[in-house]
Amino acid sequence: MKKMRILLSVTVLGLMLTVAGCNRAELKDLKAELVKTQKDRDSLASQLSSEKHKVGKHEAQNTDLGDMRTGLQKEIERLSTSNAELELQVAALTKGRQTLEKQVSELKNQANTLTESRDAALAEAENAKGRIDALASQLDSEKKKVRDLQDQLKLVQAAIADLQKKFSL
Repeated sequence: MKKMRILLSVTVLGLMLTVAGCNRAELKDLKAELVKTQKDRDSLASQLSSEKHKVGKHEAQNTDLGDMRTGLQKEIERLSTSNAELELQVAALTKGRQTLEKQVSELKNQANTLTESRDAALAEAENAKGRIDALASQLDSEKKKVRDLQDQLKLVQAAIADLQKKFSL
């Protein structure tokens, strides 16, 4: 039995040494794995930090973009209001332009009427001038006749005066 015990003890010891040897190899592998895992963890922690930083930047950009969007919406509202006001002004200007075009048309008609009246007045004035010239010419001839008659009258009066002197003597 002693031999059995010794054999059993040696077997158990062998097994334990074998297990211990396996455990050492596993321990070595586990330590290597642990180092690799720690490196991976550090790398992942670094990546996580980098990604958190990127997320922070994106959140800041989102906030800025939100502010810009709000500003642009206000600008759109202002421009829409301004656009409506401009459309009203354009409508008023269009109406004013139509009124002015109507007035221009009326003024052109008046100008045409006045031009026709002026042309008629000029024609009448030329006609009147022609009559005046004819009357002036007739007046000159009548004046000449009157002078001739006055000269004849003077001659007749002188002849009558001579005759009266002759008879009165």
